Amino acid sequence: MNHDWEEFRREMPVAQKWAYFDHAAVAPLSQPARNAIERWLAQATEEGDTVWPEWSKQVERTRRNFALALGARPEEIAFIPNTTTGIGLVAEGFRWNAGDNIVTLENEFPSNIYPWLNLQRRDVETRMAPVEPDGRVDLKKLLATCDEHTRIIAISWVGYASGWRVNLNEIVDLAHRRGILVFVDAIQGLGVFPLDVAKTKV
Repeated sequence: MNHDWEEFRREMPVAQKWAYFDHAAVAPLSQPARNAIERWLAQATEEGDTVWPEWSKQVERTRRNFALALGARPEEIAFIPNTTTGIGLVAEGFRWNAGDNIVTLENEFPSNIYPWLNLQRRDVETRMAPVEPDGRVDLKKLLATCDEHTRIIAISWVGYASGWRVNLNEIVDLAHRRGILVFVDAIQGLGVFPLDVAKTKV
């Protein structure tokens, strides 16, 4: 796919002033996103909810576009405020049994650690797999941290501290062979690298 990077830069007003690298947490808005928010605010101010059917159509169109981009079905796409909320929903909504464990990485982003640690009150252990000094994930060490009680491996696709990108297909394949699900915080890589959840079953 050909990209016109200059066009992308023009859509990011922050790029006119900064070489902005920290898009991981609270990223600057693109001009199209700002325009959409301003349109919604104007409609909400001037029309109230009389335009609700139009908003619903926009939401469903967005859901279909996301599904298409991810190789998912529209009904598999949920809109939530942020990644942290999504992690919490999975952690609290999963059917755990006492004695289960979840494996994550010792250098994970806090939002992908604390919701799992909070499960201790339900007798669910959170285990931290070691990572290499450069942030690389050694799959042997990751799998050695798992046992027959491991239900989920929770991992970031791209590490926030190191920038290391894990091989999701390899991790998913090895985990699924052991009956372990894989939860992926994909926010650092999504949109930059292709992800087809029909093939990489996360």
